[in-house]
Amino acid sequence: MNSAFQRFLAYSRRNLTLVISLAIIVLVGSLSYYLWRRQGQLTKEHDEIRRDGEDMLQSLTSHARITAEIAAVTQALNFIDKNLINEGDLAENLGYFYQIETAARIRFTGLSQLSSQPSPEDSPYKAVPFSLRATGTYRQMLRLLHELETGPRLLRVRTFTFSAAESDTDVVTMELNVELLARP
Repeated sequence: MNSAFQRFLAYSRRNLTLVISLAIIVLVGSLSYYLWRRQGQLTKEHDEIRRDGEDMLQSLTSHARITAEIAAVTQALNFIDKNLINEGDLAENLGYFYQIETAARIRFTGLSQLSSQPSPEDSPYKAVPFSLRATGTYRQMLRLLHELETGPRLLRVRTFTFSAAESDTDVVTMELNVELLARP
């Protein structure tokens, strides 16, 4: 093998351009293969970054809608929290119904806060029951129901009954059982 190597050296001294050309071809071929592999890696990275950018753009375009929805939910929660009652504050709770009595121009013949049941542990609110009895005209009763439904307190009518007065046909009596939401 030593003689073959010496013949190769002798041949390369005589044909220096051929040897340099072959070395350049091998070097350029190796470099081309390396660049081809690197381009494949960079293409994959570019595709991932492009997808991330598209996702980010989608998030940014939805940001205004999401912010508006969060603001609406926050406003609703603030409204609920502001209009919850305190179960222990009997005077304020009954005062709310007396304000409705004035607005509806009726007369309560019976108004009492009942004992509430314990709320479930996962419930953020507690229902406080009230018993109402009102006397007035049918129109006044409708106004009373309207005031109860559109008032600031969060109220649920559980039961109601109407009965006409025996002496006056225009006067009706309505008995209501309602629940107001309170903090637990």
